[in-house]
Amino acid sequence: MESVKDLLVKIKEKSELIVDLAYSALILDSEDMAKEVELLEEEINDLTYKIKISTMLAANNPEEAEQLAGILEVADAAKNLANAATDIVYLLDIDITMRPFLPSLFLNADEKIHAVKIYPNSSIVDRKIGELNIEKETGVRVIAIKRGRRWIYDPEDYVRIKADDILIIRGTEDGYNFMERVARGEESWD
Repeated sequence: MESVKDLLVKIKEKSELIVDLAYSALILDSEDMAKEVELLEEEINDLTYKIKISTMLAANNPEEAEQLAGILEVADAAKNLANAATDIVYLLDIDITMRPFLPSLFLNADEKIHAVKIYPNSSIVDRKIGELNIEKETGVRVIAIKRGRRWIYDPEDYVRIKADDILIIRGTEDGYNFMERVARGEESWD
């Protein structure tokens, strides 16, 4: 069985991803992303269960149980967050003409979600995400890549960006504008 620490790290990463994907699904009206959110909810629920079992097994007496109670609260919070993210994607079941309020919800957010198409002449084609260090350099994070009909969620550093990929990014408006110029080949990454 995995350690509680490893389980907490996994649940933290999946909790960040599920929120990003839920909002992305809504903004992009993507049923594929909504399905991924539902799968992530199941994974988070499973991780929460494992954390609870591991935490209970770790307590040898009431004092230790009391000290470990905070871990159970974190697990419950992650589970609640996952449930809320799934509730968000259920808004996709409402006819799109009935949800004109959604863009205004995101209008004043510090970080926004955008889709950026990579053109063949872009200087980032065939380069790895980790090599580019996109988040540090631009203030935006690649949360998903649409490659043809396939999705790559929470792409690892070794994933190469290909021509015609659509990057789903979250971050600052300045970072998005730079990424858009680079994606179109109007500005070089280097």
